[in-house]
Amino acid sequence: MLTGMWWLAVARPAAGQEDQAPPAAPPAPPELVAGHPLATRAALLDSAQRSAAGGDTLRAAAIRTRLAAGDFQPGERIWMRVDSEPALSDTFTVTTAGTVSLPSPVNHEIPLRGVLRSELQSYLVQQLSQYLRSPALRARALVRVSVQGGVVRPGYYAVPADALVADALMAAGGTLPTSKPGKMRLERGGERFLEGKELAQAIAQGRTLDDLNVQDGDQLVVPKEGAGMGDNLRFLWVVISIAGGIVGLTKVFGH
Repeated sequence: MLTGMWWLAVARPAAGQEDQAPPAAPPAPPELVAGHPLATRAALLDSAQRSAAGGDTLRAAAIRTRLAAGDFQPGERIWMRVDSEPALSDTFTVTTAGTVSLPSPVNHEIPLRGVLRSELQSYLVQQLSQYLRSPALRARALVRVSVQGGVVRPGYYAVPADALVADALMAAGGTLPTSKPGKMRLERGGERFLEGKELAQAIAQGRTLDDLNVQDGDQLVVPKEGAGMGDNLRFLWVVISIAGGIVGLTKVFGH
């Protein structure tokens, strides 16, 4: 009997601890938060503070500059859909003045200075509420990614930051039969930052561009030539992944 009582004392949580939540995961390292296209203002502020506290004043200053200037540079593109307003349901380019020019019934330049990608939709709802009554609006910031190598249409493509990695391949028409998807890599400034099995696993898991910290100007390279049986099987797997990506991209754009 005493043994049973001892077991209960060990197995049961202490008084007042029954409903305690598990400990929160530690925050992501500042260097990861700082580069994420869809990083929130709160996450960036926290990252800047931790960088400064750790002596990394350069990163802290860079994050504060991003917070002040916002994410949108001239030439970048924004996808927007407003219910019952076909003229406002389009893809718009950020002007050299850092604004987005919207047609009638708005007929106004909307300033984007200081706006983060993660804030875009709520910010545009606030701005358009001055011209429309309770606008039902969806908006996505597009990331410009270069897709090169063994794809049908190599080039630069603007895709949502929260789109699947496979969507970038889909935008380029998919991979060629001679491509080597198992050796795909992501590059930034000529330097590889994700490749091979790690990248293939990320695609299989349905990871987004933002999950992988893909930024404007990054390059997705699909090697080609000399495809063997194993590569052809991997090609078939990527085609299947892209088919799933079509569904994901359709959901993103609301078609």
